[in-house]
Amino acid sequence: MRECVDIAYIDLSREKVSIREANDEDLRSFIGGKGLAVKILYTEIKPKADPLSKDNILIFMNGPLTGTIAPCSGRTVAVSKSPLTGTIFDSYCGGFFGYELRRANLLGIVIKGKANDPVYIDIERDIEILDASDIWGKNVNETTEILEKKHKNAKIACIGIAGENLVKFASIIHDKHRAFGRGGLGAVMGSKNLKAIVVKGFKKVKVGERLREVSRSLHRKLLLYTKRLSKYGTPNIVNIVNESSALPTKNFLENRFEGAYKISGEAIYRYKVKDYFCYACAIACGKVFDFNGIKTHSLEYETIYAFGSSLAIDKPEIIAKANNLCNDYGMDTISTGLTIASLIEACKKGAVSYEIEWGDEKILEVIKLIAHKKGIGKDLAEGSKKFCEKIGLDISMSVKGLELPGYDPRGAFGMALAYATSNRGGCHLRAPVYIDEILNKEIDRFDKNKAEFVKRKQDLHAAIDSLILCKFTMRGFDEVDYAKLLSAYLGEEIDAGELLKIGERIFNLERLFNVREGFRREHDSLPKRLLKEEVVVEGRRTTAYIDLDRYYMLRGWSKEGVPKREKLEELDLTWTSSL
Repeated sequence: MRECVDIAYIDLSREKVSIREANDEDLRSFIGGKGLAVKILYTEIKPKADPLSKDNILIFMNGPLTGTIAPCSGRTVAVSKSPLTGTIFDSYCGGFFGYELRRANLLGIVIKGKANDPVYIDIERDIEILDASDIWGKNVNETTEILEKKHKNAKIACIGIAGENLVKFASIIHDKHRAFGRGGLGAVMGSKNLKAIVVKGFKKVKVGERLREVSRSLHRKLLLYTKRLSKYGTPNIVNIVNESSALPTKNFLENRFEGAYKISGEAIYRYKVKDYFCYACAIACGKVFDFNGIKTHSLEYETIYAFGSSLAIDKPEIIAKANNLCNDYGMDTISTGLTIASLIEACKKGAVSYEIEWGDEKILEVIKLIAHKKGIGKDLAEGSKKFCEKIGLDISMSVKGLELPGYDPRGAFGMALAYATSNRGGCHLRAPVYIDEILNKEIDRFDKNKAEFVKRKQDLHAAIDSLILCKFTMRGFDEVDYAKLLSAYLGEEIDAGELLKIGERIFNLERLFNVREGFRREHDSLPKRLLKEEVVVEGRRTTAYIDLDRYYMLRGWSKEGVPKREKLEELDLTWTSSL
């Protein structure tokens, strides 16, 4: 039996709040979380809407398991049209924001319009739109502290100066360091004059006995597979990826970094101060580090790659400073690091007049320029794709405008296809094949027949992101386990096959959104460097490989990557002749 199905619709232009119940049919077809948010966005946003206009919609949505005792169930998704990529965009955040939203008896929030003046949304006993003029112009840390004093024991998600200045990869930050990152959803908030969302719930979350039993069993199972992650956090894979010749270095010019060990999980472990965790999680992958007086939270693998190997920096204290700046300004670390990498390469090629070198601490100055959109930062704030287009160099390491994560696909063909076909752009989390190809080495990384494997991963993760559970549960769970959790919550049987079909439906609806916005086969590709410039992996010279024909055939899409009528009918999705 479902409970907590209310969604708050907040119109900032009209200063109006209304509560609607989620449609039963939509909940059956899309679960909640990402799936339901995608359905709402696809239905309610105007085609070709400007992502930074009042016509865009910003959605925060919990899944049915968020805030229960299901393992790692503290996550919330934010969904909107990305100002960085122009695609549909989903971004996730852990911590306790989702739990508090559940305690406020809300499944989600749908934010429309644009406030005339800076505001923040307060969700406690009631939902209010309040004046934010005193916190506009302040960064994340100060904003959070001011709001925490006003709203005791509440959870805060806010933007910093980067979001206010509409930096295309600005993030929304929770707890000062947890990010709804990547595609610029912080800029979407800024464009709406929305500074923050404050949530404090009062309702006790009910948990049935069956869900309690299944959750206990799966908590124990998960801990068997996550000991290294618990000890070192996500930096535990730096050495593994580097030794596998897959650690992107100097803007993907190289695939190994000689200074990798200095910034690895093993090397920085001695600087660890304490562990921290998200709601309903026993893994505690979060670490607080203190590098000789420089304290930082959320120093993740991707941040270490983006400010470390990608920029040829092997000093953890510089990476920590860069991480702190991005958290306070509210900027995505991957896109920030890769955009700066494109600047350095452009300077080395003589295309840009700016004094900066690989391994240069001057990156900290550049981060500030980007956040304030001053000097060279004004162009960099558009992201690496537009920056490189402006200077006439094809060196942006991005897919659909989204900068690539830290796994070189030239020696991981499944990851290459996953990057190319991700609906939100270059992403490792829509089908984390790097785990199978690089970390665990369970499948042949050079096998070209990865289309079916990638498709299945994408469908499953669309479902996981709708439940919503942390991606790290994949270290110990399979689709049967996820189906058990959903069945236990609903009190009705959902098998693994049905769960995968729901995921496929969600993935295809995202694709329909992108097709409507003009995306086709030509956009499902990789940077030319990865397709043309060889690197050495396991003694062989190799470039990336993607087989779109096979993938599209398995998906039931046309040769241009458009879902066919028969596939949409099979998935109970609406087909229109305009497709």
